[in-house]
Amino acid sequence: MKNKFLNILGAGLVAFSVSSCDLDINKDPYAVTDLNLSQLLSTVEYEISASFAEGSYLNANFSAYTQHTVSREIDNYSLVPSYSTLGNTWNNIYIYGIKNADALIEEANKANLSYYAGIGRVLRVYAYMNLTDLFGDVPYSEANVPGIEFPKADNSAAIYNDLLVQLNQALEDFTATEGNSTKPGSNDFLYNGDIQKWIKATNTMKLKLLTQSRLAKDEIANWDTELAALIQEDNFLANGEDLQFPHTGTLSPADERKSGYVDEYEASQKGVWISPWMYEIMNGKAYNVKNNPFVGISDPRAPYYYFNQLTADEDAVSQTDYRDGAFVSIMMGSNTSYSSMTQDAAMTVLGIYPVGGKYDDGQGGAIGAKSGSGIAPDKMLQAYSVPFMKAELALAGEITADAKALLQEGIEAAFYHVNAVVAKADANAPLIEDDARDFFINNIMTQYDRASDEKKMEIVMTQKWVANFYNPVEAYNDIRRTGYPVLFSGNEERKAVSPFDHTVEATDLTAEGGAELAIFKIADYPRVLWYPQDECDVNPNITNKDRNITVSNVFWDVD
Repeated sequence: MKNKFLNILGAGLVAFSVSSCDLDINKDPYAVTDLNLSQLLSTVEYEISASFAEGSYLNANFSAYTQHTVSREIDNYSLVPSYSTLGNTWNNIYIYGIKNADALIEEANKANLSYYAGIGRVLRVYAYMNLTDLFGDVPYSEANVPGIEFPKADNSAAIYNDLLVQLNQALEDFTATEGNSTKPGSNDFLYNGDIQKWIKATNTMKLKLLTQSRLAKDEIANWDTELAALIQEDNFLANGEDLQFPHTGTLSPADERKSGYVDEYEASQKGVWISPWMYEIMNGKAYNVKNNPFVGISDPRAPYYYFNQLTADEDAVSQTDYRDGAFVSIMMGSNTSYSSMTQDAAMTVLGIYPVGGKYDDGQGGAIGAKSGSGIAPDKMLQAYSVPFMKAELALAGEITADAKALLQEGIEAAFYHVNAVVAKADANAPLIEDDARDFFINNIMTQYDRASDEKKMEIVMTQKWVANFYNPVEAYNDIRRTGYPVLFSGNEERKAVSPFDHTVEATDLTAEGGAELAIFKIADYPRVLWYPQDECDVNPNITNKDRNITVSNVFWDVD
């Protein structure tokens, strides 16, 4: 479920959530532009961030595709065209997000207010880049064009090329000597009118676009020169400058808490389990992650990422098909008699990071509406992604840089982000100590030094995947582009392993005493999403006929 509209948006959200055509601009636009653009900016930021936020619409279940979480509803990569979250995401981003972004840019240009136009362009690029990455060819050049009822789908490479042009135009907007007398203020929820941070975010978005398209760089105009200029300038997001939508713990008159928190901590039946795949990688286990590059290495972020409602010696309400001590979950594709049993008071749930839930102090306890604050941001573009992207480019031979040093920088930045979120979510929760972080990083670096070149890439991308917990779009892109982390797909025997042996007491859990789990035939990994059925029904130019989601449909996905 999507978050309720933030109260702070006020009349602006109401005014601009129907259609950009409903803009009520006075005959003297310069007399009212500032107010209208401020309201419109707030709406665009909220709608675009919420459309792809974790816990909202598609991503509430889509994280199962990246095996950050697991859900019975999305088992076996089973999003289908009729699935409502596909249509909700598509409609919300086109009808509210992009339509209002177009209106923001248009009205800002009329009023010669370049800062507003630049922000509108960056947000519009973010929306279209995500749409293209998820669906491949999508309506672009004909979208929101008066007189065109059924917009065609543009080639994904052509869209990417124009997105790069738009980002460069945004940089010109931010540095224009004319037309920048008025800056956004508090209605800029993302940066409070700090244009230098918007410039850094734009550069970081360019870096993401270029990194994402590196395997098909010949299809992007001036790919090499654009990348070289970016790297030389080195003006990217730094710690504390993340492009993200903030949430508060306010409940009235509107619920401003993070949707992922509201949907799980107040749910009558919880639907999102922490994936055993995530659990094993973060805890150095190899029951199912057979080639886990971090075997024996425990990640100190684990008690922040998820909360165990049980202690290791407590019995679950019902038997479960995957348990390791206090950790209770289900395996993707599980066909055991235990996989469908209710575990609301026993299952391991989302923690203080990333949804503002509970920190796991090892004491257990059932969660409820008053467990945690729900104060956590919606991730859009994170500072920690910058060194990870640079490390990938270095290992791929696209830039000259120390990939190992960049890997360490990326992990350190990811820890910084966890602590920053935790500090706002709960003043009583402890922060990750530097000693624990450094011990973990040293172990990772030891593994990196021993690794082959390909294994080094796996270590970098898997650590980025861990950092992007509950940010499934970026993780999904990385998995398709690099193949890492290697996800569970079921072996020939269609068996998974649970360390839990149902015949012994919980205190006697061992790997040797574990159980084999019957697994449904897991479908081939989807390389793209189905077009929403409701869009296919109304637009004859959008169709799923002959669409094969198990092969590449996005130009940069050349696997």
